[in-house]
Amino acid sequence: MENVYTLQEIFSDKIFRVPNYQRPFAWEQQHCAELLEDIEELSDGKKHYTGTIILHLDAKEKEIKDENGTSLKVYNIVDGQQRLTSLIILLHCISQCFKELPDAQNLFKGIRNKYVTITDIDGNHRPRLILNDNCHQYFVENIISEAPSIKGIQLQAHKKLYEAKDYFMKYLEEKKSKEGDFKKYLIQLMTKITNALEFNLYRVKEETDVGVIFEVMNNRGKQLTEMEKVKNYLIYVAKKLNIQAAETLDEKINMVWTKILEYLMDASEKSKDIDEDQLLRSTWLMAYDPQPKKWNRYRTVKEKFRIKNYDNNHNTLLKEIENFISLLEESCIAYCDAIAPDRDNSFKEYGDCPDVQERLVRQSTKLIRIGNMSSFLPILIALRLRHKHNHDIYEKTIDLMEKYSFRIFRLHERRSNAGQASLIRYGHELYNSEISPDDLLKKIKNSLLKYSPKKEYETVFEVGRKNWYHSSGLKYFLYEYEEYLAKGKPVQLPWDIVQQKDKSETIEHILPQDPSLDYWKERWDQEKIQLYLHDIGNLTLTYDNSSYGNKAFPEKKGSPGQYRCYSNSILFQERELANWMDWTEKELLERREKLINWAIQRWNVEPGAEDLIEDDANDELISEDNFEDEDTSEKDDENSEWTQSEIFRYLQKLKESGLISTLIYYKALAFADGPLSFKELLLRISELRGKSINFRTISGIWSGLTKFFRKIKKERLEILDDTQDRYLLKPKYKEFIQDYFNRKT
Repeated sequence: MENVYTLQEIFSDKIFRVPNYQRPFAWEQQHCAELLEDIEELSDGKKHYTGTIILHLDAKEKEIKDENGTSLKVYNIVDGQQRLTSLIILLHCISQCFKELPDAQNLFKGIRNKYVTITDIDGNHRPRLILNDNCHQYFVENIISEAPSIKGIQLQAHKKLYEAKDYFMKYLEEKKSKEGDFKKYLIQLMTKITNALEFNLYRVKEETDVGVIFEVMNNRGKQLTEMEKVKNYLIYVAKKLNIQAAETLDEKINMVWTKILEYLMDASEKSKDIDEDQLLRSTWLMAYDPQPKKWNRYRTVKEKFRIKNYDNNHNTLLKEIENFISLLEESCIAYCDAIAPDRDNSFKEYGDCPDVQERLVRQSTKLIRIGNMSSFLPILIALRLRHKHNHDIYEKTIDLMEKYSFRIFRLHERRSNAGQASLIRYGHELYNSEISPDDLLKKIKNSLLKYSPKKEYETVFEVGRKNWYHSSGLKYFLYEYEEYLAKGKPVQLPWDIVQQKDKSETIEHILPQDPSLDYWKERWDQEKIQLYLHDIGNLTLTYDNSSYGNKAFPEKKGSPGQYRCYSNSILFQERELANWMDWTEKELLERREKLINWAIQRWNVEPGAEDLIEDDANDELISEDNFEDEDTSEKDDENSEWTQSEIFRYLQKLKESGLISTLIYYKALAFADGPLSFKELLLRISELRGKSINFRTISGIWSGLTKFFRKIKKERLEILDDTQDRYLLKPKYKEFIQDYFNRKT
């Protein structure tokens, strides 16, 4: 086979460099384990094809002569750096094992001088592999050094390098304890790596070919992040600019990306939602184009900064790239503060105003608890960049966003992208000085009242309107109520615990879900249980729900000093429950009224005379028009699930639109004991409808629904079991649909 070389042959006359346009080291433990497995399974004398290495001679670098006078040329790694880096780390670990064996010092020096470092003709030590600027110093001082530095990990890539070395060392230590002749084992392992692994080696002659190969690499194998692709492309462009001022552009790009990665890594310790691709998207939508559907990630940035778009006006392109990378760095600071505010250095421009800093952190944290941050990020970043010292407007905006997010996404349970296009556009307009901060507040308020009109907002709190226990906003609602009762004192149950634990552990039904005791039977009939069991008046935050079970209220209430009871709870809302002597409908409604009065005021937004609500704001039909704000760039044809409130609105719209046969179709399936055949479904709909329905009607319903669900990209509520020719509702929706018809009748 042509172009096939062993590692020993590849290293004979080369020093390797990872260019700055390449992604940092990213192999996981699994990759390292698979590499070792391939090596260990090799029989003596057998070869193993390991992959491809593509190199490009760096014509700018002079040849290096080692202490023996051998000439070495510097090659940039176009492809294969992950595997090559891992093998060098593994060989370094093997050399360290040889170093500990008194009779293996020559082997230690031989491996190290051949594959890890060289000594040049002037006596200087040089690494065989030069990583990109972000990682090289850490690699030299902490990974392949015989005396690692005390400098810690700063980037995710540093962590990956450390984990690879740690994995290999632990693997070899385990082998040392198991192998009878450890030196012999190490020699066999070293020989397999250097002489039995084979690679296809290609040398790229023309620099223009590197760009083509780079494009191919960006679209195969382990997926690069969009940020990595953008960085690589911008550095590639920097090398092509024919002006002296661009000579250091690649260094600037690399320096900015290093800072960005440091910011993101620091923030990721406080938030699992940190996402560098989301940073890139939010910045682009804010500054360049606010239309989510036109955002195509790396390709969008690439199209903007193509050299051919500038008619050889490289000075303009240089300036625009410099502006972009500076903007990205500034945006990153604002982004990290928005996503991970609970950090020591968040909102640091207000460090001399600790009260302001504390309020910003507290309010930002509330918004994060609710979720659905992506629509708000362009606004939050634009505020920080354009109105840096106006903390008052930032506080007001965060407060309004929190109400928007809770009311629309949690209370009304609308889709997570409701109003997204408008919100992103507001951020774009604010950044480009097309609207003022006051205009921004009015626009956000307008959007909120469009999707959550005052009357609808207050109506949702009425008895029977909502199954609160199954609401995605229940935990947040009760946690906010706990903070309200605490009146500035710390809540004894951390939000992280509430969020991580299952609802069954942290939410207590005061009237239990299994009210089998005589105490409950004497006070509650089945009709009232069905109405109030999952109502907000019957639910409370708790530390350990298992301690209550279906006990009678007096036993749950307990008394001061008693272990695990309302009276002695660490939570204010449970201690508040101890104020009632009994738990009947009367007490539940009293507590309910207090909770609802607080909640209505807590998330209240009063419409003003200047607030113009669109005429179609109350159109509740689940149709394509309702999803005009959706960013489908990453969803493709995936159909999303329904929430209970969406199902209710959809069924109600069928009724209001006169589509009674379709409505009865769902009712027939909802109350069927099992799957229905076509004939059984036909008879059942006819009975419920009060008139004869023919087969064309059901076929028409099925065909119409197929087109409808495909159009709105929502999954069907029902299925047809082709194997048995039976119709049935999907189990996860059956209870919701039954609940709708039970309430309506």
